[in-house]
Order: sequence, then structure tokens, then C-alpha cells
Amino acid sequence: MSKSGIGQVICRLKDRLFFVAHFVRTFIRKIVRDRAIEGLPSRTYLQTVLLPDIAAAGCQRMLFVGVRSYNLAFYRHCEALKIAVWSIDSDPTAAEYGAPNGHFIGDVRQICALTAGLTFDVIIFNGILGFGINTAQDAIAAFDAMAKVAEPNSLILIGWNPGLTDGREIAALRPRLKPALLGSVSADIEFPAHGRAQRYPHRYEIFTFGEEKL
Repeated sequence: MSKSGIGQVICRLKDRLFFVAHFVRTFIRKIVRDRAIEGLPSRTYLQTVLLPDIAAAGCQRMLFVGVRSYNLAFYRHCEALKIAVWSIDSDPTAAEYGAPNGHFIGDVRQICALTAGLTFDVIIFNGILGFGINTAQDAIAAFDAMAKVAEPNSLILIGWNPGLTDGREIAALRPRLKPALLGSVSADIEFPAHGRAQRYPHRYEIFTFGEEKL
């Protein structure tokens, strides 16, 4: 093989090694990020305290709004508690991390056009305010859409980050909902910022769409 041929082979090998190294670095970063998020106190509370109380309240059909790879562990917890989960996200690339019972690609404000008559008795709306639903008007439009697929007296858990948003979005929703009594759990709880995985406080507020508290 000529020197030029050897040089071309070496260049191709370098390109492939660069691609492999980039893929491995990206994969490792994703795993580290997912583990860090899964280990947050706010996420642990969601999965070990709130979720069992949601199941104990009799909820069996969940709509999970917003999908990322670190949600997969949450689906497994739901499955163990006999809660069927559907998910929605506007990002088509997130579909591979969709919920096991079904995933909808689209804006939650158009959820009615996607669910083909499905209704839900609990909706998890966590980490969406400030990440696509950025104004009070956006929040009201999302609420109005979700209310159409929510069963009477169903739960909605809203998780949001004080400081990331100015609070106008959640303030626009509170008058339209009733704080929910979920077992012995407070209707709202806030966790402080927690390193790079959670740069802002994280607050959960639990409501019901109906007039009766669960």
C-alpha cells in the first residue's frame, strides 16, 4: 500500500475513533445526568411518598407531561403500583422514552386531539412551567386542554421551580383548581436547590379538578 493509501486509512480510523469517543462521552454524560436527577430529594419524594399516596387514592390512569430518559424509573414505580401511564411531549426525539401504555407527540395544549377519547384520573405536570409553558396565558391554555381529558375529581400534580419563573404561570392556575388532600401529604411542599442537577428550588402543588378533595 502506498504512503497516500496508508494516510487515508489512518484518517478514516481517526474519524471513526473520534465518532466512537464522542458517542461514549455523550452516553456517559447522559447516564451521570439521569442518575443525578433520579437521586434528587424532590424526585425521591415524588416516587416514594407522592406516588404511593396517588395509588392509595385509587388513581389508575396517569397522563405524564414532558418526557426525558430519567423518567423511565418513574414508569417502573407506577407499574409496580398498578398505575397505567401515558405520556406526551412535543419533541419527537423524546418518544423513545415515552410511557409504556402509550405516548403522544404534540403540544399538551392540543391533548384532546391526540388522546382519542382517553381520560385520566391523575396528571403529572412536573417541570413544564418555564420549559415550553412560559406565560400565564400558556398555563391557562394547557390547563383548559388537560381539564377536558381529566375525569371528575381527578388529581393534578404541578411541579415547578421558583426563581426559574416569576410565578405568574402557577398563580394563573391556582384560582381554577382546589388544593387536594392526598393522604397525610401536604398540598404543597418545596425542596431547596440541589447542586448542578437542580439549580433552583423545586415545589410540588397538588390539586383536584373537581369540587371534592381526595
